[in-house]
Amino acid sequence: MKRRELCRLSLLPLVGGASLLASADPSGSPLRIGGGEIALQLSGDFTVATRKEMHLWITRSADAIARYFGRLPAPRFELRLTAAPGRGVRGGVTDRDPALFVGARVGRETGATEFLDDWVLVHEMVHVAVPRLPRAQDWLHEGLATYVETVARARAGITSAEQLWRELSRGMPQGLPQAGDRGLDRTHTWGRTYWGGAIFCLLADLKIRHASQGRLGLQQALQGVLSAGGNYGEDWSTAKFLGVADAAVKQTSLSDLYTEMKDQPMPVDLDAIWRELGVVQRPDGGAVQFDDAAPGAGLRRAIGG
Repeated sequence: MKRRELCRLSLLPLVGGASLLASADPSGSPLRIGGGEIALQLSGDFTVATRKEMHLWITRSADAIARYFGRLPAPRFELRLTAAPGRGVRGGVTDRDPALFVGARVGRETGATEFLDDWVLVHEMVHVAVPRLPRAQDWLHEGLATYVETVARARAGITSAEQLWRELSRGMPQGLPQAGDRGLDRTHTWGRTYWGGAIFCLLADLKIRHASQGRLGLQQALQGVLSAGGNYGEDWSTAKFLGVADAAVKQTSLSDLYTEMKDQPMPVDLDAIWRELGVVQRPDGGAVQFDDAAPGAGLRRAIGG
């Protein structure tokens, strides 16, 4: 499966005997980080070596989220990990039945390299930081998770700035409107849901930064939502979410952009955006290069940390 197609897959049921652990260590106490707690439930026969690497992976992912949002997105949530054959993190889900939780399937043979390369856990933790929105705005939830996960991992040093902009510049063309598109609220294809939503987030980030002379960005807008009590444990209208986010940065950038993109296929010139930011793509699709003389090079650095 392709990278973003793994998200939101149904989590395999936890088998009997799942133990409430903490930080994958024998003490049994929850992992405390960023002002919150993560209670880990492991189901299946993970090796001691895998548990050790799993602990580092969870801590690293939670730290990336806490750095971006200023704290963990909920005072407490569960992390339910189910053993699966092979290597790698196979999928993720965020839900709140009966308690707020993130779940994923993890290969029993997963090692340090696969955990370091994983994006799924950070992606799902971003979902925890956003209130549950109406189904028509699934693209906003998934777009935020796709965009913020990529940025947060780079800012935390898990990935590089080069990888951040390579992923965005390679992925976002899949989110551009196609023939018959009726806007983000009414076009529910995979590309528009994940990468179309991510395009919205990049445009919003740039609009906020331009309007604030670079002092604020999407990060501060989302921190405002969290400070107002908004996370996945709450049901919010889209108008409330956008209004609270806008108020946090003293603008109407998000609401204005939503009006433009919700029910019509707004054209977006991604190539022009990359030129402005100084992101130079190689013809072979390999590593990107940076043009620090580009007019928006400072914005690029501000987004990527």
